[in-house]
Amino acid sequence: MTRNQSQVFINEGIFGILDHGEVPIESVDWSGGLIAPMSAGAMVRTGINTGNVHVEVCTGAPMNATGVWEEEARARVWSPTGNLRIESVVDGPRLELPVLSTSGPGWYQLEVKARGRRENPDASLLESAEEYQITLRPAPEVSTPAPVSTSVPTDPDEDARRQRLLRG
Repeated sequence: MTRNQSQVFINEGIFGILDHGEVPIESVDWSGGLIAPMSAGAMVRTGINTGNVHVEVCTGAPMNATGVWEEEARARVWSPTGNLRIESVVDGPRLELPVLSTSGPGWYQLEVKARGRRENPDASLLESAEEYQITLRPAPEVSTPAPVSTSVPTDPDEDARRQRLLRG
């Protein structure tokens, strides 16, 4: 198993797992809490509004966590070009992190584990204690994205954050 880590700059409480930099925001499904799948790739919701979070990418191993994680979610994501990467919506792709879609174009099972999201909700921090572990594996092909599953109930403040994001 390979683990790569980086800081990712967050703006408006999200970072992306985007395919070739495309952001099909009109297709985003915000109903899942931690992961918001799109017609290609997904957005990951953070606790902070603006600042840096720590992201670890795990490749080449079954999905299993190291340490204690407060939240986890899974979703199927589509990679039309086979170039899914972790991206800041402001700074673009984190090139020090590997391409996630190692099997090329197709469907993938995305797992996101998080801790620290509720420590500073909607804050602007240069450096947050939030941590994310991202794992992606090839998945059987399906015609539409599967619903997102999460192990933590939706935060009551999440609706207010979602409305602020949608208003811009």
